[in-house]
Amino acid sequence: MKKILLYSILSVLLLISCELLDQYKNYRLDGMWQLKTVQDIDGSTTHVDTIYYSFQRGGVFSYTVLENPKVTIYLIYGYVDRPSDDKVHVLIDNNAAGNDNFEWFLNHSKWSAADIIFDIKKYDKSDLVLFDSGNGKTFFLKKF
Repeated sequence: MKKILLYSILSVLLLISCELLDQYKNYRLDGMWQLKTVQDIDGSTTHVDTIYYSFQRGGVFSYTVLENPKVTIYLIYGYVDRPSDDKVHVLIDNNAAGNDNFEWFLNHSKWSAADIIFDIKKYDKSDLVLFDSGNGKTFFLKKF
């Protein structure tokens, strides 16, 4: 009887840990990432230091730009989810951004669309590399 109870408890704990690991996978990008470089399909690169991507628990995404010299801050919000371990889906909300900011975002971000699925080419605690297959651009980010 004790063995059955012990195995039952261990089974429940194993199921709970599997569920927690699955939830963790969806949120492991949490935090702010600074965009450092954008690489085009032809290999040319653009260095960047004023753009930040923020992934938050609960599916919130923000795109922040700090412009000098007057230190203007642009915030664009959207939704994020993880369809698989090697992909991240971001949807920028036109209503939340406002029409003027939404058009500005589409021109400024170098993304192929405002509803995009990035391939995650590299991820560790300090580096994130996202690939936009829609336009062949690769985005290199550092944990901020």
